[in-house]
Amino acid sequence: MGQNKLYDRTDDRFKHLIGKKVKCLNKDGKKVVGILDFAGINDNLHNQFQVTIGRMPIWPVDPKTIKLYED
Repeated sequence: MGQNKLYDRTDDRFKHLIGKKVKCLNKDGKKVVGILDFAGINDNLHNQFQVTIGRMPIWPVDPKTIKLYED
């Protein structure tokens, strides 16, 4: 899937964070930090909210935990 398709499929609440360093909590409650590529429902695989950070898909993720990372 190309970058434009990832952006287009990203939940509108998180499009402003694409390409920026974010933090979120994975399903085990551990903090994940990296550059956001995608945030939204992945209906092709599992119908759960997913983030893709540095090309690594992480799911399920509670969207409320996705925040801009500030050092």
